[in-house]
Amino acid sequence: MLFGLEKSYAGIPEVHFSPKPAWLGVYGDYNKKPSSRTIESGYFYALIERQIHVEKQAEYRHYIREIVSSTGIQDGSQVSVSFDPTYERLDFHEIVVWRDNKPQDRLKLSDFKILADEQDFSKFIYQGSYSANFIIRDIRKGDRIEYAYTITGRNPIFNNKFFKDIYLQGSQPIAHQYIALVSSAGRKLNMKAFNTGIKPVITESNGLKRYIWEDFLVKPVVENDHQPAWFDQYEHVQISEYDSWAEEVNWDLKINPPEVKIKGNLALLIAKLKGKNGNDKVAYFRNAVKIVQDEVRYMGIEIGEYSHRANRPEKVYDQRYGDCKDKSLLLVSMLKADGIEAEMALVNSNGNKIEQYLPTPGVFDHAVVVATINGQQIWVDATMSNQRGDGTAIYFPNYGRGLILKPGNSNLTVIPFSKTGKIVCEEKYTVKKEENAKVRLDVKTIYTLNQADSERANLADASMAETEKAYLDYYSKIYSKIEAKDSVQIIDDEHKNQLTTIESYLISDFYKKDSLSGRASVNFYANYISEQLPSISNQTKTPIAVNFPYAMDYTIKVVLSNGWDITVRGDSIKRDAYRFMSDYSARADTLSLHYQFAYLKSYVPVDKAEEFKKDIDKLKNDELSYNIGHSTGNPPFVLNIWLTVLVLLILGTIIFVGRRIYRTETPPIVFAPGATFITIGGWLVLILIGLVITPLSVMILLVNNDYFAISKWNTLTHGSSAIWFKSALIFETTGYTILMGYAVFCLILLLNKRDILPKFISGYFIFAAIFLIIDYVFAINIKGADSSLLSAMIRSIIIAAIWVPYFRISTRVEQTFIVPYPADNFSYEDQH
Repeated sequence: MLFGLEKSYAGIPEVHFSPKPAWLGVYGDYNKKPSSRTIESGYFYALIERQIHVEKQAEYRHYIREIVSSTGIQDGSQVSVSFDPTYERLDFHEIVVWRDNKPQDRLKLSDFKILADEQDFSKFIYQGSYSANFIIRDIRKGDRIEYAYTITGRNPIFNNKFFKDIYLQGSQPIAHQYIALVSSAGRKLNMKAFNTGIKPVITESNGLKRYIWEDFLVKPVVENDHQPAWFDQYEHVQISEYDSWAEEVNWDLKINPPEVKIKGNLALLIAKLKGKNGNDKVAYFRNAVKIVQDEVRYMGIEIGEYSHRANRPEKVYDQRYGDCKDKSLLLVSMLKADGIEAEMALVNSNGNKIEQYLPTPGVFDHAVVVATINGQQIWVDATMSNQRGDGTAIYFPNYGRGLILKPGNSNLTVIPFSKTGKIVCEEKYTVKKEENAKVRLDVKTIYTLNQADSERANLADASMAETEKAYLDYYSKIYSKIEAKDSVQIIDDEHKNQLTTIESYLISDFYKKDSLSGRASVNFYANYISEQLPSISNQTKTPIAVNFPYAMDYTIKVVLSNGWDITVRGDSIKRDAYRFMSDYSARADTLSLHYQFAYLKSYVPVDKAEEFKKDIDKLKNDELSYNIGHSTGNPPFVLNIWLTVLVLLILGTIIFVGRRIYRTETPPIVFAPGATFITIGGWLVLILIGLVITPLSVMILLVNNDYFAISKWNTLTHGSSAIWFKSALIFETTGYTILMGYAVFCLILLLNKRDILPKFISGYFIFAAIFLIIDYVFAINIKGADSSLLSAMIRSIIIAAIWVPYFRISTRVEQTFIVPYPADNFSYEDQH
C-alpha cells in the first residue's frame, strides 16, 4: 500500500491527490533572494526540493516560484509534470498561491489537462508518456507559486536496479535547494560528481541511508546555442548501482538475445539472400544492411519496458518498422543466420565521452551493430538509410566509444574513424558580350562517401519537382531574376558511392548598376562555406560544435570573352579543428575563385573560441567575397567634395607653414674679400628638374585616375576590402598632395639657394620613400602585389639613399645653398 492506495497504474494517465509522504526529511527555512541581475524569464525559484526514496520507488518534488515581473506571469504560471502511466503514478499534494503572505489553495484535479507528450514525435518515437498540465489562474507580480507532487514507480525492465543523474543547477537562479536520496543501508550506490565540489551529508538510521545535498543562492547556467550536445557544464552527481560494464552487458543480453530459431517471412528472406549470395559473406552483409536500412522504416513505440527491450526480429520485419534496437537486433539476427559474427552495441549518439561516466544504462541512447567479416570489424548504424558502396566500406558516425553486447565483454570499445567523403561544387557563369544578354549558370556538384549517403537520403525524401524547386529557390535568394534552363540531372554511382547533380540556369540583370557612380558590378560569395560558420558571441564560454565531418571544395568560374587582368592571390587558415584555402586566378577567358574548407574535429575548444570568431569574421567579411566591375560607358563626373576639401586644406596648411618657415630669420653670412654667391650647377640640375616635374606628374596622376570623382570612391562598397580601399584612397590623396606641396616648397628654396634647403630636401626624399612603402602595403591588402608600385617604392628608397647623404657631405651643396633670410643679411670681411 502507498499513501493508502494500491500500487497499480494500468497505463491510465490520471492525476491523484494525496497527503505528502511521511518519509520526507526536514530542513530549515531560507529567505534570501538571488541577485536581480541573474533572474531571467521574470521569476526565480525560492525553493527546489527533491527527495528520492529508492526503496519505495518514489520521487517527491516541491517548488516555490516567485514572480518578479509581467514576463514571469507569462512564463512561470503553468505547472507541467511528465510521467509514464504504464509504470508511474502521479500524486499532487498542493498547489498554493501566496499573495501578501496569505495562502490561496488552487489545487483542483479537474483543472488538469493530460496530454500525450509529443516532443519525440518528430523523431518517429512514441514513448507513451503524458504531461499533466495545470494553468494557474489570476497570477500577479509578487505572487509565490508553491506546488508539490510525488511520482511513484520505476520501469520494471531494470529489475529494481537504481541509477539516476541528480542536477544541482538549473537555467534559473535558485535561492534554496534541498536534495535528499534515501536508500537501504545495504544497497551499494556508486556516485561520481561533475563540475562540483559539493559532497553530500550522509546520515543513517533505521536501516536507511540519507544523502543530502543542500545549497543556497545557486547561480543559473548560461548555455551557448552552439555548444556540443555532449558538453554538460551543470553541476551534477551521477548515481549508479551498476559496478561494471559487464553487468550492463549481461542485463542487456538477457532482455535482447539475438533470434536463433527464425521463422516466417524473415526466414524466407534469409533463405533467399543465402541462395543469391552463396558463400560471399560480404555480399550477404551488404544486402542485409540495405534491406534493414531502406525497407524497415524508423519508428519506435517505446512504451514501458520497450524503452529498452527490443521487439522480436520476425515482428519487426513483418511490420516493416522499428526503432534503433529493433532494427539492430533484426540485422544481428540476419547476419548470424549466415554465420557472420555480429552483436548489438550501445553508443551515445551525441558523441558523449561515456568513458568518464559510471556504468549505467542511462549513458546510452542508441543501439548499433558490430559485425566481423574476414577478421575485419565493421560498425553499422541500422537507422541510417541509402548507404551505398561495395565491400565492407560503410560510413559510421563518430560516436566515440561503444559497449559491445557480447558475453564476457566488460569494457568500452573505441570506435574507429570511418573514411569520410566531401562535396565538390563548381559554379560556372558564362557572360556574353551583349550588355543585356542573359548569363548562363551551370552547377555541377559531386558528393562522395558519407556526403553521397546524406544527399541520396535527402533526394529520396522529396519528389523531383520539389528538389528542382528547392535548388532554384536557393539561387533565387542571390539572383532575383533567375530561371531554370534545364531539368536537374542526378547521376548516382552506387558502387563508387558517388552522387552527382547537374543544374543549369539563366540569369537576367546579372550586373547591379550604381545610379550615382554609373558603375555596374556583381559580387560572388562562397555561400556554401559561409553557411557552415556559426555566429559566435564574445560571451561564449563553452566549446563550439561544428558540422563534422564536412569537407567542401568549391569553385566559382566566370567566363568572359574579353579576358581578365587580375592579380593572382590566395590565402589560407590552418587550425587544429578546421582549415581554409582560397586561390584566385585567371586563364584566358576564365576567372577562377577556388575555395576549400573542412572541419577536422567535431568541436572547437573553448580556449580557441576567440581565434575561431576572428577567423569567421575574416572569412565572412573578406575572404569569401569577390567583386568584379563591368563597364557600361563613361559615368558622369561627380566631384568628391569631401576629398577635394581635404586637398585644399592640406595645400593651405602647406602654404601657411611653408611661408612661416621660409620667413624665419637665419644666421648672417660673412664673405671673404672677392667672394660671392655661386650659381646652381653640376648634379644639382637633376634635382632642379625633378622638383619641377614632380608637382606636374602628381597633379596629372590625381586627375587622370579620377581621385576627385565620387565613382572612384565607390569602386568597392562592401567588406573589409572596401575599408582598405577607401583608407588607401584617403592616404594616397593626402600623401600625393603633401608630396606635391613639399616639392614646390623645396623648388622655391632651391631657386633662391636658401641655406635651409639641405635639411628640408632630405626630409622630402625620406617622406617620399616612407609614403610609397606604406602605399605598397595598402595595395597588397587590396589587390595583392603590384609590380608598378613595387618599382616606385624601390626607386624612391634608392633616390633617398643617394641624395640624402649627398646633401649632407657635398662641397658644392655647402657652397651653393648659403642664402640667409632676409637675403641681404650678409657682409664682407674687413681687409684690415
